[in-house]
Amino acid sequence: MKIRSIIFWAALALALWLPSPAAAQAQSEALTLRMSRDFGYGGFDNQIEGLFSLRAEGPQTLTRVEFYIDNQLMATVNEPPFRYQFNTNQYPAGEHVFSARGFTTSGEQLQSNQLKRVLLSAEESRQMLVRTVGPILGVTLLISLLIGALSLRVSSKPFDGSYGLLGGAVCPQCQLPYALHWLAPRLITRRLQRCPHCGKWAWVGRAKPADLATAEARWRGQDQQAARGDEAAERSRRQIDDSRFDT
Repeated sequence: MKIRSIIFWAALALALWLPSPAAAQAQSEALTLRMSRDFGYGGFDNQIEGLFSLRAEGPQTLTRVEFYIDNQLMATVNEPPFRYQFNTNQYPAGEHVFSARGFTTSGEQLQSNQLKRVLLSAEESRQMLVRTVGPILGVTLLISLLIGALSLRVSSKPFDGSYGLLGGAVCPQCQLPYALHWLAPRLITRRLQRCPHCGKWAWVGRAKPADLATAEARWRGQDQQAARGDEAAERSRRQIDDSRFDT
């Protein structure tokens, strides 16, 4: 009894899971209508404007497809692929229903599913783009300005001879080294930074250790020259002060 019960329930589950021949045939003979955007606006709530294409897919016996808008014939396509391209400006603005009717070699007619779309005028499409893209561009611009301000503040700090995790760069103008900062705007492998030595802006990448060593030697040499110059100026000032007391 248990074996018969298991066989019965297994057969029932298999029968429910597998589609019937009639259902499979009906599915293969169905006509499916799809719409795709070629160029233009395709926004929320099925709103469209611009150049679009209607595509009908059905059985291999399909020989002709008629495309309709609000039950009015748009075009007839007599060979695959059954596709019709249209511009929304050809039709009045507002909500419309798209459909298709197919004809097979046996003379059978197939009715497709319906697609509801709201056609916008060119002006309405521009307004929708402004309302949608405008805030995004505003936020992007604000973030860019904040990053630029922070980058300028960080780049204005004098170089102390140390580098962070990003490494260092060599200024293409004065050939002196400085640290790369993660706040600097990035383009692939380069960052836009201001040189703390000469004040010039440039797109710079991470320098090789040998190039950094050469630039560091040049930077230290300039510091030593500046220090010697300061010492000479200090000695001259003292000599002038001493000469005043001697007189």
